[in-house]
Amino acid sequence: MIIKFWGVRGSIPSPPTPTALKERLKAALMVALEIRPDPNRLTEFLDSLPDRLVATVGGNTPCLEIRDGDDFIIIDAGTGINALGRSLSDERIDPDAERLRYLVESQYHDLPFSQFDKNEKILNINLLFTHTHWDHIQGFPFFTPLYQRTTTINIYGKRGQQIHDVLRLQQSDPILFPVCLDHVAAKLTFHDFPPEGLKIGPFEIESLTLPHPGGSLAFKIRSGGKTVVFATDYEFVGTDTEAENAESRLSNFIEGADVFVSDTQYTFLESMTKEGWGHSSPLKVAEMALHAGVKKFFLFHHDPFYSDQKLYEMLERTHSYTKLLSNDHGMFIDLAIEGRQIEV
Repeated sequence: MIIKFWGVRGSIPSPPTPTALKERLKAALMVALEIRPDPNRLTEFLDSLPDRLVATVGGNTPCLEIRDGDDFIIIDAGTGINALGRSLSDERIDPDAERLRYLVESQYHDLPFSQFDKNEKILNINLLFTHTHWDHIQGFPFFTPLYQRTTTINIYGKRGQQIHDVLRLQQSDPILFPVCLDHVAAKLTFHDFPPEGLKIGPFEIESLTLPHPGGSLAFKIRSGGKTVVFATDYEFVGTDTEAENAESRLSNFIEGADVFVSDTQYTFLESMTKEGWGHSSPLKVAEMALHAGVKKFFLFHHDPFYSDQKLYEMLERTHSYTKLLSNDHGMFIDLAIEGRQIEV
C-alpha cells in the first residue's frame, strides 16, 4: 500500500503549498547568487535540503489517498481533494473551472454532457468520511471528477450523520455554491459505513467510533498483509473511566499497525486549555502508539495557526518523550506532510 497526504491541516486551510514555496526559493537563489547554474543541479541541491528549509508542512485540510496497485480509496474531502481530483482526471479534460462555468451558464436545463464523453476516462471512486465537520468536506464541491459524467462515487459515512444532506446543504444553490449537488455530472451513491466492515477491491476496512463532538470514525485498512489506521478528530474526555475506556478501544484498534496516522492538533499544554474541543496532543498519542506496538506514527491534523517551526518542535519533543519511555522503542515518528507518499 501507498499513502499519499493531500491535506494535513485541521480547521481551516493555511497556504502556501510546498511546491509553490520551493519554486519561489529556487527563483530567489537564482537572483541572489547571480548565476545561471544547470537547473538540474539546482534541483538536486534543493532536494538534498531538509523539508523544513525548502517546503511547508502544507496548508490544505484533510484528505488522504491509499493505493494498492490500481485500486485506491480516498478518506475525507478537505481542500486537499482539489489537487487529488486533478490528478485523477485525464490531462485532456477541461479544467474544473471551465466545467463549473459551463454548468452555471447552462442553468441545468437538458445538459448536453455528450461533448465531454469522448475524452473522459471511467472513474470508480470510493470516498470515506470520518465525519462531516466543515474542514473534512469543504473541498468536495471542487473535486474535478464530480463534474465528469463517466465518474461513479460511492460515499461512506458514519451512521446518523446524513452525509447526503450535509453535502447537499454545502452546495445550496445559489446561496452557498453555484452548482447544487443534484446537478453534478457524476453518479453519487451514499452509504452508512457498515458495522461489520467493508471490502473494496483488495482493501478490508473496519471502523471505530471516536469521542469527538458529533462523533468521528477511525478507519483500519488492511491489504497485502499490511495495516494502516487513520484516526483523526478525537479526544479522551469525560469521567476517568470513560476516557480510559475510549483510549483502550483505540489502543486495541491500532495494535501492531504498520502505519498509524493520528490527530495531534495541540501541544500538550494547549490541549489542557481546550478540553472538550475534540483534539489530541502528540505526547499522549505517541505513548498509546508505543504501547500498542505501532511501527510508524505520523502526526496529523495540524493546527492552522501553528507555524512549521512549531510543528517540527512538537515532533522533536515527541521523539524525546518516546525515547524517555523506551530508549530502544524503534517506532518511526514523523509529521504528515502535504504531497508526501508513504510506502507501507
